[in-house]
Amino acid sequence: MTLVGAFACSHAALMVTRREACDAALQQQVYAAFTQVGERIAELEADVVVVFGTDHGRNFTLEHVPAFTIGIGAVAHGMGDGGLPQIDFPVDQPLAAEMLTGALAADVDLAFSEDMKIDHSFVTPLMLAFSGPRPTVVPVTQNCAIPPRPTMARSFYVGRTLGQIAAASGRRVAVIGTGGLSHWVGSQERRDFMNRPPGTRIGELSQYPVTIADTGSINQDFDRELLSLGEQGRWEEVLRWSPESIESSAGNGAQEIRNWIAAAGFADGAPLKSFVYTPVPEWLTGTAVAEFDLSGQEHSSAAAQPEAAGAR
Repeated sequence: MTLVGAFACSHAALMVTRREACDAALQQQVYAAFTQVGERIAELEADVVVVFGTDHGRNFTLEHVPAFTIGIGAVAHGMGDGGLPQIDFPVDQPLAAEMLTGALAADVDLAFSEDMKIDHSFVTPLMLAFSGPRPTVVPVTQNCAIPPRPTMARSFYVGRTLGQIAAASGRRVAVIGTGGLSHWVGSQERRDFMNRPPGTRIGELSQYPVTIADTGSINQDFDRELLSLGEQGRWEEVLRWSPESIESSAGNGAQEIRNWIAAAGFADGAPLKSFVYTPVPEWLTGTAVAEFDLSGQEHSSAAAQPEAAGAR
């Protein structure tokens, strides 16, 4: 079969735990968009949902920070972080194994876990999109939280490689990339500490805990630029954005747009159709939900030479 649906969304746990803290109309718009994702995936009769999400240093601390990890165990275990419930999701193990071995054969070296634990990056959007039976998933974490991170071009390339493998699997596959948009996580001291050179942080990590504010800054211009370029299928321009420019403009949390980029690669550079975008300071995040338009066969030139893109 082939890819039947592709989506991208924000994933803040605060969308659940601070549901009533923001304007009710905004909350309803965001929740309706997530419901639309679940309904679309059901309508498309997807057998499995591949999810690109972030590990926020809960699975992979500074002792071991893989760039990409695929869960190949029978179950993806929700950690219950951020005030969310502990929820497990069944994993399509044969597809996960195909993606792992196929990626290795294509010179994409994925880490893997036979006992995958997933945090709010996965659980929040899956909770909001699927109020009924839990979908079968293949979870893929990407290091968006701890510098140095994969380049944007590498995120696209890994996503495209996994998308090609999944499309040849005989299943009806959907994909979701989760994270962002603009947001600043933790204090300035914590962010400065995490941006220190690799090899200099582990002994002092406990001195810089993550603190969550009541409200947060949001860069709407950055968010709207990303969505506009995505809607035009101009992913090759986003691939040139450097980690420094992203963090300066939109915060360390905006580094999670790599998961949107991986999903764009999985969808072969298809353009976006936005369901909703709204800044929600109480959720600390520029909040968006979108679908990739898979109706056309010819997509962005980013699909041709993604790793040839330069830095912004």
